[in-house]
Amino acid sequence: MKINVTKKVKVIVFSVIAVIALSLGLYLECCDKKEFVISSVPNQIDKSDIENKSHYDDEGRLDINLATIEELMELKGIGEVLAPRIVNYREERGQFMAVEELTLVPGIGYKTLNNNREYICVR
Repeated sequence: MKINVTKKVKVIVFSVIAVIALSLGLYLECCDKKEFVISSVPNQIDKSDIENKSHYDDEGRLDINLATIEELMELKGIGEVLAPRIVNYREERGQFMAVEELTLVPGIGYKTLNNNREYICVR
């Protein structure tokens, strides 16, 4: 018996796998720390946070939740079209919880994410 898998089914299966992988990645990341505290997540970036925090972590990675358009344009494959999309996405939907969420921005795929993974972070 042959089962026909439609494109819609493939998209649904891929989406479920992506959500599970993202959740597992977040779980593994939080479990590396000795203490894990859940705090509220703001819906939008507080402008005072941008002024008071460095846009880079201790390892020199750019925090995509604080980065300016100009800083984002320095990343591989992110130019004058995608950088504003990232900022707009962040302002409309809130901070990124993981770098993998960058692929939710229209025009950014896993290739772009993987090319920049070692240069970006979320804090």
